[in-house]
Amino acid sequence: MLVDDSELRRGKRLTARELQGLLGFSATFEDGAVAVVAPDGTRVRSDAADFEKRIRDMVGHPLRLHEDESGDNHDDADVLVINMESARALSKEYGSTRSFRRFRPNIVLDGPDAQPYVELGWVGKKFTVGDLELEAYAPNIRCAIPTIDPDTLEVDPKFLRFIVEKHDSIFGIYFRVIKGGTVHEGDEWRSVAS
Repeated sequence: MLVDDSELRRGKRLTARELQGLLGFSATFEDGAVAVVAPDGTRVRSDAADFEKRIRDMVGHPLRLHEDESGDNHDDADVLVINMESARALSKEYGSTRSFRRFRPNIVLDGPDAQPYVELGWVGKKFTVGDLELEAYAPNIRCAIPTIDPDTLEVDPKFLRFIVEKHDSIFGIYFRVIKGGTVHEGDEWRSVAS
């Protein structure tokens, strides 16, 4: 994870809440290393000797890297799930298409039987997808991140006001991991009988 090394925030996690431009970066695994790609296409792998310095230069902010051994480098829960039918309904209500990527989900559900906002009734229920077993933990109270277009990095503060006013600040649902496993695109989402 990135740790802020600036004078006023030294030692705190550095996220897109503080530096919106971080949303323009991407990362993938390649042969046991993490490959980070900056918005301008600059690429660096974690097995490079000067990886931390190159990340700092790419981001343009005082920072250091910290390996999070606790597994707690996430907001409120292990996994954020959104329902594409809810995302489509929200865009329609707002009057302008908003990419589901604005919400930074880990799992996106979609299919012919999808219903908007049904996921908000899942708290306490268990589901499987791939080898993974999850328990719905809590609705996701949205921060300012969905106001930022992940492609252009343009900010639309009215979008968060809309979510606050029309949806009580909620979009998506957090899950705890009950049993770890692998998930692939297209895996079926199933409810686990209690």
